[in-house]
Amino acid sequence: MSRNFRIFALAAVTFITVGLMNDARVMYILAGVCAAVILVAFLLSQLAVTRLRVEMSPPTGGAVAGNTLGERLTVDSRGSITLASAAVELAARNLTVEGVEVKHRALLPPLPPGTSVEVELGLIPPTRGRYRVGPPTIIDSDPIGMFEGRAEQGEAVELVVFPRTFDVPRVAAWETGYSRYASRGQSNRRDRGEFRGIREHTPGDDLRHVHWKVSAHVGELAVKEYEPLRHDLISIHVDLGGRNHYGEGAASTLESAISAAASIARAGLAEQRSVSLVGAGLPPEVARPGSGQAQMHRILVALAEARPAEGAFTDALGRALRVVPRGASIFVITTGAERNLAEVLAAGASAAEAVTLLIVEGALEGADERFALLPRRTMEAARAASIGIGLLRS
Repeated sequence: MSRNFRIFALAAVTFITVGLMNDARVMYILAGVCAAVILVAFLLSQLAVTRLRVEMSPPTGGAVAGNTLGERLTVDSRGSITLASAAVELAARNLTVEGVEVKHRALLPPLPPGTSVEVELGLIPPTRGRYRVGPPTIIDSDPIGMFEGRAEQGEAVELVVFPRTFDVPRVAAWETGYSRYASRGQSNRRDRGEFRGIREHTPGDDLRHVHWKVSAHVGELAVKEYEPLRHDLISIHVDLGGRNHYGEGAASTLESAISAAASIARAGLAEQRSVSLVGAGLPPEVARPGSGQAQMHRILVALAEARPAEGAFTDALGRALRVVPRGASIFVITTGAERNLAEVLAAGASAAEAVTLLIVEGALEGADERFALLPRRTMEAARAASIGIGLLRS
């Protein structure tokens, strides 16, 4: 209820009361004027609601947390007068990460009858997840701000927002050892992989694989292509246990762990490796080694919709490591807040070519004391077992 509405309503009641007490006709007239102003203000506030139509064009392609959704609204004026004070509002609510909602309101330009305008609100989802976007809302008010008319139009749509990913140099900065392993894997592939043929050079190819004689003959770079090794696998194990994470929203350790898993998966697939992703509650198809854009899409969707899980991470990790193929490169992403994690890694990853433990650390203010103590002990035990260590701060 607006301030102006309360003023006019109180004035109308006051005039009627005085009129009844003094039998003064002029008081009734003044009360009627106040009531008429209220009625006219209400009708004016409904003009845009009844005379504007809005349609939403949902985003095309995959949306990424921290980037605009790219949604577009088309607003049509179907009335007989020019509307000059309307606005349109759109909200997106995260159905995966609780308590996350973004909304934006934009003022519309004056719309003469029969005209339309396109509006891009630029909603930026702060975290990954499945979002419910819309329906868009038309908003209008009367000239004195007494009422605000609102009307939802159209249908809401759901879309998946992928987690943030970082380039390989950023992963190397985490000191996971991934870039060192990647370069070693490339050089070894040339020696151990079966020669497949010659193809045109594409950005990102290792220059050591350039076939200089063929390149000189055809006038452009050509590279030697090798069959990927069957055990050239990156196995990613991410801790999704609700008890093992802390923090809120995009700054939580859970979101950082998910982004790290997506980043390592993308980097591995870009190197033409096979990648598998294991985590509590994730669909089984991403746990099977795969390659290419199809596997990347499956991993991104699975991580986008991941929810905090129950159960101990170390128990599930021990079972998962026993079935990892020999010679794989293993990445374990966790806060390190469970005991015996290093022992489980050392016992289950003896056949791996490389093992990296990535510890995720967030803002410890207000967090349980074990998040400050156990990760340090876990890292010390991992170093003693010759396991690579990386530290990621949210």
